[in-house]
Amino acid sequence: MTYVDPSAGLIAVELQQLANFADQWDLYDASVDGDHPMPHFYTWARHGNWWGSGATLKQLHQLAKGHGIPVAWVPPADVIRELVRAGESHNAKLAVLESNEEKIRTACRREAPDDLEGWTYDYPEAAGYVLAAWDDGHLLAAGCLALAAAEDLMFHVAQVERSRYRMYEKLKKRAGLAPSPLWWPHEQVVLAPIEPLFSDYFPEKNDPLPQNLSRHAVLHRLPLEHLSPGHCIVAIMLMVSLLREMEQRMLEAQIEAWHDSGGDMEEDEGYEPAD
Repeated sequence: MTYVDPSAGLIAVELQQLANFADQWDLYDASVDGDHPMPHFYTWARHGNWWGSGATLKQLHQLAKGHGIPVAWVPPADVIRELVRAGESHNAKLAVLESNEEKIRTACRREAPDDLEGWTYDYPEAAGYVLAAWDDGHLLAAGCLALAAAEDLMFHVAQVERSRYRMYEKLKKRAGLAPSPLWWPHEQVVLAPIEPLFSDYFPEKNDPLPQNLSRHAVLHRLPLEHLSPGHCIVAIMLMVSLLREMEQRMLEAQIEAWHDSGGDMEEDEGYEPAD
């Protein structure tokens, strides 16, 4: 096909228009259609790293919800394309991650916040230790630390209160929602890998290990065969994806506060929607 941007020339869009445009943008495959600049409105409905992957929202959500593979913010478009085209088995998906480890590690380092200012938690610093361990070849250690760091991030990003009363059930329910085509669907895809992460697993009942990366298996039994290189990469991607989403929301809150104080964003020539 020949790619044509349906939003070209527009300076404003309505939600239904944006949803329709996004469905058309999903069809753009850079490996077939060549390089094209990202539309101005693209990141209002999709994550910038999806641009040119040729993956639909349904396919992206299935990777996240069905296989627990984070697709928001981190994996490059060509890796997403490979994940979609790979076989349906979970091991086939993990093989794609393992064969693209260096690309994913580079993407994680690019998206992880490196400025500690404005953070009230140690998440960015913890991410730095995770990526340093990965750089040094300690993928297993990096994956375990990333999974531990990601848990608190999940509750913050999902906006679920940490309490003794069914908090994991509430977290799974929030993460399991289907993305709405009209109301910022890309934000729900950020949460989708959380649901399979909390699959039921009771080692005292001799349950078989879950196929997807399992928080319960790692923290309650620590089976090393479950912590494959692919699952360790998944854990790190999840941590970075959630951290980057949290950073984005902090930025949006700052911009909103600046507007409320009487600022005019049009005067800030450096502002553009984040990728």
